[in-house]
Amino acid sequence: MTLPVPVPRPSYSQARENLVKAIPPKIICLLACGGRDCRYECPGCWRPSQQAVRGVFSTWVTDGIVAMARPSTDLIRRYSIVEQFQQLKIRSIINMQLPGEHGHCGPPLEPESGFTYSPQVFMENGIFFYNFGMPDFGVSSPDGMLDAVKVLAFAVKEGRVAVHCHAGLGRTGVLIACYLIYTLRVSPSEAIHFVRIRRPRSIQTRAQIDLVFDFARLLAPQLVQFPAPAGGRNGAPFGLQQYLHRQRALLHGEEARRLRNLPKIVHFLCGRLTAMALGRVPCPGALEELERGAAVLKMAAAVRETLMARKFLPVLRDARRSRNASVGSLSSWDDPEGFLERKREVLLNKRSYSDSDLCKIALSQDQDFVPVPFKEIPKVIKMESRGTDQKHAGTGLDAPRKDQCNGVPSTGSLRIVTWNSAKKTKCTTKKNPEFPKSTSNVELSVPRPSAPASESQAVAKAMAEQDPPGEDVSRRVALLQDELNGSECSWAALAKEQDPTVLSTLLWGWLDKLKEPVLKGEDVERITSGSQGLSGPGTLQKAQDQTVSCMLRCVGQVTGLCPQLEGAVLWRLIRALTRCSQDDVKQYAVLIQVFKAAAKRYRYHGSCPRVRGKAAKLIENSK
Repeated sequence: MTLPVPVPRPSYSQARENLVKAIPPKIICLLACGGRDCRYECPGCWRPSQQAVRGVFSTWVTDGIVAMARPSTDLIRRYSIVEQFQQLKIRSIINMQLPGEHGHCGPPLEPESGFTYSPQVFMENGIFFYNFGMPDFGVSSPDGMLDAVKVLAFAVKEGRVAVHCHAGLGRTGVLIACYLIYTLRVSPSEAIHFVRIRRPRSIQTRAQIDLVFDFARLLAPQLVQFPAPAGGRNGAPFGLQQYLHRQRALLHGEEARRLRNLPKIVHFLCGRLTAMALGRVPCPGALEELERGAAVLKMAAAVRETLMARKFLPVLRDARRSRNASVGSLSSWDDPEGFLERKREVLLNKRSYSDSDLCKIALSQDQDFVPVPFKEIPKVIKMESRGTDQKHAGTGLDAPRKDQCNGVPSTGSLRIVTWNSAKKTKCTTKKNPEFPKSTSNVELSVPRPSAPASESQAVAKAMAEQDPPGEDVSRRVALLQDELNGSECSWAALAKEQDPTVLSTLLWGWLDKLKEPVLKGEDVERITSGSQGLSGPGTLQKAQDQTVSCMLRCVGQVTGLCPQLEGAVLWRLIRALTRCSQDDVKQYAVLIQVFKAAAKRYRYHGSCPRVRGKAAKLIENSK
């Protein structure tokens, strides 16, 4: 099923595009742009409603991104544009121009920068500046656009962002449309139409439209987390290194550096299971994903409402009337097999629901496509999530830090002029007052922590797979796997899942679906034959070492309160890492001892609050 959004057409005719390519840019600028009277350099040519930033032809495309024509030193001084940026909470400016272009338009160019203004003016006032040069009426490569999109996504997390080229229409619109595809997983047609609705005449040429579609084709395979065993609609199976290569193309900032050699799915699921075993629900990583999911849902609702207002999407009044009724969802790519309709029917026929299921039902069945809001995190959890600069106790994840990441993705084509010092923030989850009320009569909530002993035993049993997963668990796992393969709120849905059986099944399932095992026969021999065991120098590659270490840390902390299940959990871990059968347990007896020693080190290395509490009592008694 393809959403009924028409393919966008270029605003320039083929003859005009050929003329632009044939005439040198300087001559076109001199003849066609109007010289010093260029309307894009003159605020008097635009109505106040067309000046989101007063003095510049500008428009808010989203709540966090404003598309604008290029400012100049004269306009910055006359209209106090820097002060306006500070009042509007615009923290970054992205320039899509090449130095020296459109030299005949408006005021003369600054000799030092080659632009109509000096970037130093913004940087001296705490506004970040980035430059991703693209030729006028031209395009860059999809890989280069992905670098720019990741920087834009990072800048949006820091505050509002202003994007400009010459007029703020062609190259600016391309970047914002690609950002919507990257963030919301919308189709390229939906992204282009939305940008054009908010800022008319954007994305002008055929090459620019093709670049947005090429970017979507580049991004689609990178989103697959759970491939089909035999290829299928979710793509061919991949190995650990191939997954990490795809992950590096998507992640940015501090998260990209922290997970450079560790799969995010393994890191996240191990953190969730560890937090459950220690009675800390949700973990810091889950809180971040919940906040990110809330922001994405809000933006997706704005895009959906805008497209429906222009009759680009059907308003689904009653999805139950027909089996062939299409579910209007911006989170889907092409769906030739009617998967969304089948998924909705499975959800409606279930006897019990997880939080992610309820969110999907609300998004696919609700009258007005109003997203279900996240319920405020209980105060007990909120008090626990106030961070220190150390690792969060027993979670395996970084604690909420006082300092945000002060870097950006390091890519070859990225040219950053400056970067400010890190800011300080608190990691707390607050209820968003702008979020609409839920139309569902069931509210989503995060349960309060249970007793650590019972939770630890439940998580350990789930990881050991002592009880086979039921039909309900299998359905929920399948739905989460599909959602992780491209939904805009997939990680937030995973963060709300509270069943350890579902989470452990996802973890083992991901390892089982890799094209090749994480540990091969020669790797096992090196680990078991080395005198230093798993920590020996050069024993494993970085990706193998960090993946195995993350899972052993999880096993050590989960089984800290129920050591009788440690052997069963370790044996299940070895089966997942090596693809061995249950009949080969004797051959891996030495590996089990190595893993058991490593898990014990992680358990008693100051990461378990129970151990730290005992140590504190011993010190107090010794005094």
